[in-house]
Amino acid sequence: MAGSYVSILRKPLALSTFGFGIIGRIPMAMNTVAIVFLVSDVRGSFALAGVTSACYTISGAAISPRVGKLADKYGTRNILLRIVAINILSTLGLLYFIDHSIVGLMALAAVCGATFPNFGGFTRTRWSRSLDNPRELNSALSLESVFDETAFVLGPALAGFLFALFGSRSPFIAAIVFLSIGGIGIAATSNDHGGMERIKEDHQRAILAIPYVKSLLLSLIALGLLFGSNFVVILAVAKEGGRAAEGGLWVGLYPIGSAISGFLYGFVHWKISSSIRYTISLGVMTVCTSGILFFQDLETIVFWIIIAGIAIGPALISANAFIKELVPLSRLNESFAFLGAAISIGITIGSTISGVIVERFDGWMGFYFMTAATGLATVISVAGWKFHKQVSTEEVAE
Repeated sequence: MAGSYVSILRKPLALSTFGFGIIGRIPMAMNTVAIVFLVSDVRGSFALAGVTSACYTISGAAISPRVGKLADKYGTRNILLRIVAINILSTLGLLYFIDHSIVGLMALAAVCGATFPNFGGFTRTRWSRSLDNPRELNSALSLESVFDETAFVLGPALAGFLFALFGSRSPFIAAIVFLSIGGIGIAATSNDHGGMERIKEDHQRAILAIPYVKSLLLSLIALGLLFGSNFVVILAVAKEGGRAAEGGLWVGLYPIGSAISGFLYGFVHWKISSSIRYTISLGVMTVCTSGILFFQDLETIVFWIIIAGIAIGPALISANAFIKELVPLSRLNESFAFLGAAISIGITIGSTISGVIVERFDGWMGFYFMTAATGLATVISVAGWKFHKQVSTEEVAE
């Protein structure tokens, strides 16, 4: 079974794609946490920290598809080097304005979010354009998902470690280093130099006008509600149960189930469509998340947290494979950026709503919201699939 992964790792530029890709992802996972550390430490306000973090996330969700579109049109190297440079300068500006201007701070946070490269999108686009074998592509996307989860475990932990040892500015300094290595590395090894702009007919139709794309993105927004609420809810339950010190560890355990299942997922040569796999994964995720509702016990919560994450990897891998099937190859950077933007929007909304829920009720009630979010994602996916199937049938009949 391991042969599928071995064959991927033997592909040209495989090690550089995975290596530089995960290095670039680490600051993506660090920065939102680093903003909270920085603003709360220097300005003494968690409310301002939350607003600044929201500026960072929302601007990234709004602008990243445009950056992806430019990369599709003019080439990965041309665009990536430019936005890396802008991001580094805006990060340095953020570190300056933290002491001088709240308006400047929020503006630079927005620029930082808008210009942070979607490394997962760039690397997935590279694999999708270079691999014709569906089984090999499935394995590559599975490894990409595992690296996503790895980055989101390492990133926040590294930010906390640096903050504790060297102060609240140090996570951003480290982020600049990681971003420089990852960005320059991906750009230098890219063989996409803008040839895709010649396929002009591919760019005449809006991504959102392509069948199934809207329902896929809406379901990912709902899935983002889960991602945005899980750390809020888990930390609240830990604090209420007198185990606040363990809360951070519990949050770190959440992606473990996802990473393991994502790795195993890549071994299987799937014969059912990616759209059905995506919907099934969401259904499984809903069932797994609901387990905590029936066993509201601190002694078993670690087990249920890991179980709740099991279907995340397969769901995200299937979503990426699905969008690859829906859109032209010349528009993959833009399309993968849309997926990331949808999840980011959901994360922002989910963290806000879950915070209100645990504050007004309790932490355990937040798990009802998490289960409802996955259920909503499943319903949207099923409804979108049935709707477009019905429309296609009617068009054929006409």
